[in-house]
Amino acid sequence: MNSDPSKITEDMAWQEIRQGTYRVDLWEQALSQSSNDTAMARETYIRLRTQTLRQDVGRLLAGHIRQALADDAPRRADFKSARDLERKT
Repeated sequence: MNSDPSKITEDMAWQEIRQGTYRVDLWEQALSQSSNDTAMARETYIRLRTQTLRQDVGRLLAGHIRQALADDAPRRADFKSARDLERKT
């Protein structure tokens, strides 16, 4: 299995095209940038979609990491939060 993130996201973008599913906004942008040449637009779409997939994957991964850290962080017995202190007053 390939673990290169660039290759993986590029493969995902090509899979979308093979399945006939694509992001309309990016396809229109690709067509515009390629003077309506569909062959060039495909390549441009792949580049654009690969960039957006990398951003999406990065955001999802960061969210999962933050949640995992929060779930795994043990709360020390002597730790008091501001909320805990407010409750006692």
